[in-house]
Amino acid sequence: MTGQPPNSSVLPQPLQGAPGFSSAFIVSDLHLGSPYCHHRPFLSWLASLPAGVPLILNGDIIDDPRDPLGPEHLAALQRLIAESHQRPLIWVHGNHDEDLNLADTGQIQFVGHWAIGRRLLIVHGDDLDEVMPRHQLFKKVFKAVHRLRVRLGFPDIHVAQYAKKWGLLYRVLNQHIAHKALRVARTQGFEAVTCGHTHAAMDLQEEGARYLNTGAWTEAPHHFIAVTPDEIRLCVYQDSAA
Repeated sequence: MTGQPPNSSVLPQPLQGAPGFSSAFIVSDLHLGSPYCHHRPFLSWLASLPAGVPLILNGDIIDDPRDPLGPEHLAALQRLIAESHQRPLIWVHGNHDEDLNLADTGQIQFVGHWAIGRRLLIVHGDDLDEVMPRHQLFKKVFKAVHRLRVRLGFPDIHVAQYAKKWGLLYRVLNQHIAHKALRVARTQGFEAVTCGHTHAAMDLQEEGARYLNTGAWTEAPHHFIAVTPDEIRLCVYQDSAA
């Protein structure tokens, strides 16, 4: 069996969703296969989740689906597939998921976006990003400079973590995604919206709507969203093993 998530460009069409979900956990940007992926604390977090509560993977779970995963990261992916037999598991399409084609998808449901009633819209955020696609040359040069820095002995960190050192440019991207996501949420009548994509955890209110970003598992601290019948919380996972 093969599985591939649909293109998420359907926004702002009527949304898929599960009105019956009153509780869920949401995480994004694990980037399995990347040397920067913190897969061990992720697996510890996964083991800490209550049984049966839905898990929503909000995009970019695998860094490059065209590359084979190493043994540890493959085991993490297989654990997610196993989890799909124990709890509802939704995989929202992200920009790193373009070539995703898994031989075994378990019971994972692949979607372009998801919604929990009208409480929360869940979308990766790449479809809202008009900054990076317009600056592809800058993006290539930026990545080349980052690789050169690493070869020269500077800290070997994920390129998104390096981008945070460019405070103004990084704030422009984050604010751009946040404002567009909030506009979609208000237009479609959602109380809140959550994205990944920018690797920057955020929780803000604007004009009656709330925007949350789950950051990434390529650097600490590691963030996730806990949805209960009473609240939506952006949480930090503290790995006791670490």
